[in-house]
Amino acid sequence: MIVATTPCPRTGCDRWHAWFHRCRDPEGTGLVALIHPWESGRDNSIDWDAALEAVPSDGIGPYQRRDTLHADAAHRPTREQYDRYVALVEGFRALDWGNARLHDASPFRVVDPGFNAILIRSCADLAELADALGEPEIASANRERAERGLAALESLWSDAHGQYVCFDRAAGTPIDSASVGGLIAAFAALPPARLDALAARLNTLAEHTGFLVPSHDPLDPRFDAKRYWRGPAWLIVNYLIAYGLRAGGKSTAAERVEQASIGLIECGGFAEYYDPVTGEPCGGGSFTWTAAMVMEILRAQPEAA
Repeated sequence: MIVATTPCPRTGCDRWHAWFHRCRDPEGTGLVALIHPWESGRDNSIDWDAALEAVPSDGIGPYQRRDTLHADAAHRPTREQYDRYVALVEGFRALDWGNARLHDASPFRVVDPGFNAILIRSCADLAELADALGEPEIASANRERAERGLAALESLWSDAHGQYVCFDRAAGTPIDSASVGGLIAAFAALPPARLDALAARLNTLAEHTGFLVPSHDPLDPRFDAKRYWRGPAWLIVNYLIAYGLRAGGKSTAAERVEQASIGLIECGGFAEYYDPVTGEPCGGGSFTWTAAMVMEILRAQPEAA
């Protein structure tokens, strides 16, 4: 069991935020690092390829995959990738899941703009809630975390790609990979100029796919329209991007993502994810989180107000 503690025991979210920054940003950069691809939810993203190469997988124990029992194995992470996922878990287990040590001990330490944007948004929302509940210390701590994170997010901006990119903290280098993680950054309260740039980036992506939002740049030779997070579109991601754009006043861009999402449903039903070129449903079928995102997207439409 992982237990996070801070001087304030009253708010679980505040303790989680403190834990993230204490254990995943030990140098106080303002941004937290992932120590396993699974933490991002984007398991086999192209973003992780180079960082995963530093993870030795010799000598791992036997394991059974369950994801390929309900989906085409050709659409899921490869065996080599899974070996490295398991190697990381076994390494953490050998350290007895000691959070004070895991960050520095992990050969995989990647700063993901999408993951950090969600954390930044969570801190900002908690600060607002704490103000309303008369908890000034919690409000102040989380507002400061959100402000530092938002400022630090600028270090992940790539002019070459017109979006945010990941940073390999273990190697000390930016990751040359234009994935949807850099667009999820819109979920944070980004400056207007950055939201404009992300809206323009979505327009560019739309020129090369039938549907938004592909999980990777379709012009990248590593793009794979059907393999999990190396190309397919996911409605839960579309929702995060559209929500952030709409909250930042970019309603036209938000509506484009929302309409593309409805188009995917009309084309492929409530699938786990979709080929962004053809709209073909992929992965598991009848996914409730996809249906939940449709309800949220429809609720956000102006005519639904």
